[in-house]
Amino acid sequence: MKTYKNIHLGSHLYIPSHLVIMIKADINYSLIYLSNGNKVVVATCLKKLEQRLAEVESFARVHKSYIINLSYLKSFEEGHFSLENNLSGLVSRRKFKIYKRIVEYKRAI
Repeated sequence: MKTYKNIHLGSHLYIPSHLVIMIKADINYSLIYLSNGNKVVVATCLKKLEQRLAEVESFARVHKSYIINLSYLKSFEEGHFSLENNLSGLVSRRKFKIYKRIVEYKRAI
């Protein structure tokens, strides 16, 4: 049986990492999009969440405003990405080349 790491997202909120599709920054708040279609707003900045997610290898910060779960990735093109549940966002120019290689490698496995 596979176990998933619960991640501390803010206040007293802990969610299994595999349920998080994407996290989007909104000033000092973060919008957390879950696989069941729900959204959770937490008063935690993206930088702090990125540090908490460092142990989970499926997460990547692809833009100053987005952390995505690569397990839910549908397409990854220059300038933007799209995920399951019709979610999409931007990819920074500097990080695109790095993550493009990672995505290609994971798809080849």
